[in-house]
Amino acid sequence: MTLPRLRGAFVWVLGALIMLTSMGFHQAAFGQVSHEPRVSISDLQKQFSLSGTWRFKAGDDAAWAAPGFDDSLWDSKPIPGRWPSGGYPESGQIGWYRLTVKLLSDGGFGPLDDSHLAMLAGKITSAFEVYAGGHLLGGAGKLPPFAVSDYDRVQVFQIPESAIMPDGRLVLALRVWGGDSTLVNSWGAGPYQSSFVLGGHEDLMFSGLVLTQLPALLIGVLFLGFGIYHLYLYRRNPQLSTCLWFGIMAINVAVYGFMLTQWKYGFDFSFITFKKIEFGSLYVFPAVVIQALWGLLDAKIERWLKGYQVIFLLLAALVVSIPGMDIHVATLGIFQLLTLPLMALMAVLAFRKLRDGNKEARTVFFGLLIFAATCINDLLIDLAQVDTRRLMPFGFFAILISMGVSLANKFTASLSQLEREVAERTFELSAANERLEKVARMDPLTKILNRRGFADQAQGEIRRVFRGGKPFSLVLMDIDHFKQFNDTYGHGCGDHILMRVTAMLRERIRDVDRIARWGGEEFILLLPETDEAAAGVLAEKLRVAVSENYFEYEDKRLAIALTFGVSVYRKGDSFDACVVRADAAMYHGKETGRNKVVLHGGVDSLRLNHPTHGFNPQ
Repeated sequence: MTLPRLRGAFVWVLGALIMLTSMGFHQAAFGQVSHEPRVSISDLQKQFSLSGTWRFKAGDDAAWAAPGFDDSLWDSKPIPGRWPSGGYPESGQIGWYRLTVKLLSDGGFGPLDDSHLAMLAGKITSAFEVYAGGHLLGGAGKLPPFAVSDYDRVQVFQIPESAIMPDGRLVLALRVWGGDSTLVNSWGAGPYQSSFVLGGHEDLMFSGLVLTQLPALLIGVLFLGFGIYHLYLYRRNPQLSTCLWFGIMAINVAVYGFMLTQWKYGFDFSFITFKKIEFGSLYVFPAVVIQALWGLLDAKIERWLKGYQVIFLLLAALVVSIPGMDIHVATLGIFQLLTLPLMALMAVLAFRKLRDGNKEARTVFFGLLIFAATCINDLLIDLAQVDTRRLMPFGFFAILISMGVSLANKFTASLSQLEREVAERTFELSAANERLEKVARMDPLTKILNRRGFADQAQGEIRRVFRGGKPFSLVLMDIDHFKQFNDTYGHGCGDHILMRVTAMLRERIRDVDRIARWGGEEFILLLPETDEAAAGVLAEKLRVAVSENYFEYEDKRLAIALTFGVSVYRKGDSFDACVVRADAAMYHGKETGRNKVVLHGGVDSLRLNHPTHGFNPQ
């Protein structure tokens, strides 16, 4: 499987995991309950689902909790299941649910694997009380006249043995307050989410409140870690603005996701405070997504789009600052409608970038499709009272995951591009260094080796001699009376002479020979596998060629002469020692008349009586 497919599979698998865990998925051991279901001890050990049809009556009477009360004439209503639109205002939005369970046990009901019998109650809008055998077990929120909403809490209630009738029947009752009319008309009321289960107390506490909520907590911690890490990257390099907004978005989603779990009740805040945090993080999310998505896809945020962001931020400020729940109900529909054009904008942006070849847009586009589907689902719940589960949190997760994958791909591509650029720059730098090294070894005027370059060449020749090769010779030469040319005709004339002499010497030596400008008006030759006598013969030919040639400079014809010193390399000697001998021979020639070749090995000159030309302009 290719890497892109693996990434895609990862996105969908993680998205499915988030969906299941965030829903608080709970697998019940049995299907829907029937009227007076029969439950054995083994059924309770597996956890028995109470979801299904219960008896229901709108109104409020404390006698309805009594086990002996006859509810046969009551209506039937599913749990979980929302009340009809508008609820039951004639009863003050209060209704009762009853269910009788027949417990099958020999010798009466006793401990259940060292754990007491208990009931897990899911989420009920807006407050409720749980009764078993006429005993009040507890509840969430407060019913009128002390009405306090707390409809997100899932709880486990321990059932005393005294609640079970002698014949094994257990009568369960729920007293439910749907909330004020504004809330009921907008969002509905009643038991609306999560499982209702009968089983052992310890098992329900672990599986119902810990096990089902743990993955959501871990995912929230994971997103929080992502957010902090990307903020750290931005702090290290403020140019990575995409990391800043992605980090804020990840932390925002982590906070919102945490507010949907039961772990939030570990903090001693009121229910309304939790709702303020939940809705505030929800309303801020689109503004942050615009910053992160437009930055990820390298798109400019226009001024009108910034105004669009401000609207979401104002909604978040309103819902956080205004007390009570009415502001939540009033703004949620506005928020959802405002997200519709945003989804279209994001889809158009992703499609355009995808068409332009932006690789990050492909993953983002699929995330946006999931987000759009979840938003439409939630709009149908609020506007058309469709009885289904809210999915917008999963849309947030889908966007976050898709953008996270795209951001990782973008940085990977950037790093790869950076590595290629570094490799190219390194190659260019190496080539430049080679050119500089070559320039440092060459004489800029004559374009032949300088002293440093020649010395390096000589060291290689010395190593060849030590490996068994024949010795080489050095020929050091100097232009006679060169200073007089400079003084009389200027340095331009001197440079012309140096370049002309260089050209004549290069034309008359072998390809394997090496020539260099030793300094000033001095030149040096390295003649591989050449003894001193042969080197002297070559030097004499060069001397004659130069001395018999006239050098044209402007309207002058100049006669030039060279004095040569020759030495042969002796095994075990240093290069400098060989140069010193050639230099001594050359200066001996200077002192004895110039324009001659002197061998250091004892032959004074091949042409001792040749007349000296010296400085002889024609």
